[in-house]
Amino acid sequence: MAVREVDHNELEYLIGIHYKAKVPLYVWGATGIGKSDSVRKKASELAKENKREYVEWNKMTKEQKHEYAESPEKYFVLMDIRLSQMDPSDLRGLPSLNGKDVCEWKVPFWEDVISKEGSKGIVFFDEINLAPPSIQSAAYQLILDRALGEISIADGIVCLAAGNRIEDRANVFDLPLPLQNRFTHVTLKPPLVVRNQPMIGWTGWAMNNNVDPRIITFIQARPQLLNPKVEKNSNDRAFATPRSWGKYCSELIKDIDTRELDTLEMLSSVAVGYAAASEFTAFLKFQRDIDFDAILKNPKKAGDITELDLKYSLLSLMAEWYDKNHSKDNLDKLFQIANNITDEFAILMLRMAKIRHPHSFMNNALKLKSWDEISQRYGKYLIT
Repeated sequence: MAVREVDHNELEYLIGIHYKAKVPLYVWGATGIGKSDSVRKKASELAKENKREYVEWNKMTKEQKHEYAESPEKYFVLMDIRLSQMDPSDLRGLPSLNGKDVCEWKVPFWEDVISKEGSKGIVFFDEINLAPPSIQSAAYQLILDRALGEISIADGIVCLAAGNRIEDRANVFDLPLPLQNRFTHVTLKPPLVVRNQPMIGWTGWAMNNNVDPRIITFIQARPQLLNPKVEKNSNDRAFATPRSWGKYCSELIKDIDTRELDTLEMLSSVAVGYAAASEFTAFLKFQRDIDFDAILKNPKKAGDITELDLKYSLLSLMAEWYDKNHSKDNLDKLFQIANNITDEFAILMLRMAKIRHPHSFMNNALKLKSWDEISQRYGKYLIT
């Protein structure tokens, strides 16, 4: 299927354009590469542009939803609607005679809300092609005509959708041609790991979202394991994707010391599978080959490390060490080590330290003489 491929930044741009044009967009892509995250991020930005409070319908309590329904003009809402969990009648609503000679329809609460004057936001039909054709057909009118039965969607609401491709082994249904023609279409490319530009791609996202530094440095060293192809006949239930590394694995291991390798391997394997977990823990074992105390005493020794895996292991050690005590003295030591390693690694190390502890980093940095040289060399990477 020939569909225009875009990266995450391009997708966010397209979402903005489609919102303004009131045109529905369908996002194709593999499992766990950030389709819904991109929609969520852009929805939050659109809320700011529209000077409204950003809310996610699926995370609101019953009371908050009713409060929203009373004053929709205050909010910009993102609704994640899973058609695969519905029957056709869940969209149409239920008939109500009300003692009259005519039948009126009681529509679902979320449909009533997006029909209210002043409502603004995005209705996101995620995993739409997991729904059987009968449910997809029920959504035709809502997506194309912006109406369903007797209700119409407010002008400030736009429908988007996303789904996996058949080749992603996601047990999806073919999207009927009439429904396909109700969308524009793009395919989201998996995020990239750009070794010499750690602020962009998956690494930049990971640092900004507090992913465990050990995972960040490992993926920098083994970019092919961020999103490896799942073999057609594989029986693995857990497998590596940007989502399983960045959300599940990171959360599971964040409080586990690197010395507890067996525990780390067990926890990472349930998130990313045995193969990726084995390589991850093997990578962490490289830290044993580094005389870290000697480097802390003499930062120039950091420049003696030439093997690529050991360089990334040093970054992982530094991140874990600085995390435990981000004092002024430790930051000074961090700066001295940064001045003795190559720019690519220095930038990654300094960015991880600043993003995880932004206030103490800048407050302490301005008190250090070593900051003068660091700011001249890497200031443009640290100020933003």
